[in-house]
Formats: sequence, C-alpha cells, structure tokens
Amino acid sequence: MLSTGFFRADIASAAKQGRSEAVSEPSWAAFFSIASIYTLMAGMIWPALFWRMVLLTSQEMLVFSLACLLLALCVEAVVKSPRRPLDFILEKLRRKGSLIICGLTLLVLGISAYSTYKVNIPNIVPYYADPYFAAIDKAVYGRNAWRAFHELPPQAGLLIDFFYTRVWPGLLLFGVLGGLLFVEGRTLHRYAWGLFFVYAVMGTLVATLFASVGPIFYMDFYPHAPEFTRLKPALLENPYISDILTYSNYLLDSYQSKQLGFATGISAFPSVHVAVATLSAWYMTGFGRRWAVLGWTNAVIIQYGSVYSGWHYAIDGDVSLVAVSIFWIVTSRILGLPLLPPART
Repeated sequence: MLSTGFFRADIASAAKQGRSEAVSEPSWAAFFSIASIYTLMAGMIWPALFWRMVLLTSQEMLVFSLACLLLALCVEAVVKSPRRPLDFILEKLRRKGSLIICGLTLLVLGISAYSTYKVNIPNIVPYYADPYFAAIDKAVYGRNAWRAFHELPPQAGLLIDFFYTRVWPGLLLFGVLGGLLFVEGRTLHRYAWGLFFVYAVMGTLVATLFASVGPIFYMDFYPHAPEFTRLKPALLENPYISDILTYSNYLLDSYQSKQLGFATGISAFPSVHVAVATLSAWYMTGFGRRWAVLGWTNAVIIQYGSVYSGWHYAIDGDVSLVAVSIFWIVTSRILGLPLLPPART
C-alpha cells in the first residue's frame, strides 16, 4: 500500500540507529537556531503584522494539523500495537513529543514569518522584474509562455485546479506531519533544511531581490504594456479554472487596500509552489517508487499549472526546480543519504 512507506520509514530509521553507531545523527540545535532567527527578525521588524499572521495561520492550520497528527498516531498505534495502543501512543509521545511540539510551533511561526516578509517585498524592493522574465519566456517559446501552455483543451484546467488547490497543500502538510511522526534522524533533517531553503532563501531573499508580480497581475502593475491583455479573459472563459480570478482579485484588493489576511502577498519569482512540489517529490522518492510517481506527477502538473493559470512565468518554476534539486543533491551528499531508496532484494 502507498501509506506503508512512511510506517516502514519509522521502523527502518529506528533499526539503523541501533546498528550504525558510527554515523552520528545531526543536532537539531543549528536548524532551530537559524529558523528562529528568520522568524524573530520578522517579529522584530513588523511586530503587529507578524502577530496578526500568527493568529491567522493558527486559525487556518493549527487545529487541523493537531487533528491529523492525533488521527495518524491512533491509526499507527492500532496497526503496530493492537493489544496495547495506549501504551504505544504514550511511548511515541515520550520519544518524539518534544520534536512534534517544536516542529508544529515552528511551522506556524515560520509560515507567519514568511507571509510577513512576502507582503513587505514591495516596501523593500518595488516590483520591477516582470518585463525581464516575460522577455525570457518569449525568447524561449517565441511568445508569452501562458499562450503556449493554453494549447491544451480547457478541461486541463480541472486537473490543474485540483492539484494546485488540493494535492499540493495536502502533500506539504502530509510531508511535515508525517515527517514529525514517522521519520527520524538525517532523513528528517534533510527535509527540514529543504523547507527552510524554499521559504527563507528562495521565497524571501531571492523573491525580494527579483521582485515581480507574475503574468496575472501584469496589466495591473504595467498598464501600458500589451503583452498580457488576453490572459484574464482566457481564464474567465475557461469554466474549469475561472476561480483563479477570485483569488487573484483577493490578493490584489489586499495589496491595494493594505487589508492583509491569510495567504496574502504578491510574488512571482521564484515559484514557491514549484519549489515545494519539487522538494516534496524528492522527499517522497526516498520512500519508494509509488511515492515517487505521486510526487513527481504533482511537481510536473504544478509547474505546468503555474504558467497555465497565469501565476508565474515559465522561468519562475524552472529556476525553482533546478535550485531545489541542486540543494537536495548537495544536502544528501553532506548528510550521507542516498537520493533513491535501496533496492529490495
């Protein structure tokens, strides 16, 4: 079954710890220290906005995440210890409770910090880079990339919308919560550093240096450029993906009115959606072929959908895919981890 990969990872990691004392597991101190600095800086520079984001993020994510953790823990207890499930749960919490609490806390604070930085990008670096990214896409595709990507039938929008709004956040949350419960040691460290790289380095630092809004907002910020006049009408004419304009209007209204809510802020380059999808794909590859197929299918559809929907230029996702892959390969070598799971014999 698909789900056995994570359960097996929990058993395998515990076994490895018992038989490979020579390989020292990295400490969490460095990760939590650096991630805390990233979070605290947002709270110190924009305290009112940061704590508003913490409240909104907690309302949107915390209760649901706790419910998912509890459900997964109960299922694991029934599967692995049907005669004494409560003892199993208590032992698991004794062994991993501190990590779960710290991980959930950092998840809420980290997402809040990322949102705080994101909405302040134009206050630090005014949006300027869109014409350059649009020109790159045009040089590669001979026209605006969204036009090339819209050659698929309109029904493709249904698949793109499903993966963008359901599968992508589901895999992200499942990766974090599943990692806290079932994954140990260096494997979990690699994924945690990957998330930090995606959100803090790419989604904050690089996004600020190359401040851009994306094709869907091009006409709102560059009204005298005709390149994207047909994008919004094309989205509106497609009944399978027209809801995108509802969310884009929400983001634009939030930007213009300064009434900031959950998941607001405008930023195109690099694509955090594609970066997270690529990270999830590499992470899931380590748990077996079925997980790899799901992960990379999601990554391909998110990359295609990010351009199809107008959120991103093609270069946004290309850079994210390459950068995250390089980071994953280098981190794997540093931690002494394989890119692929060992073949079964």
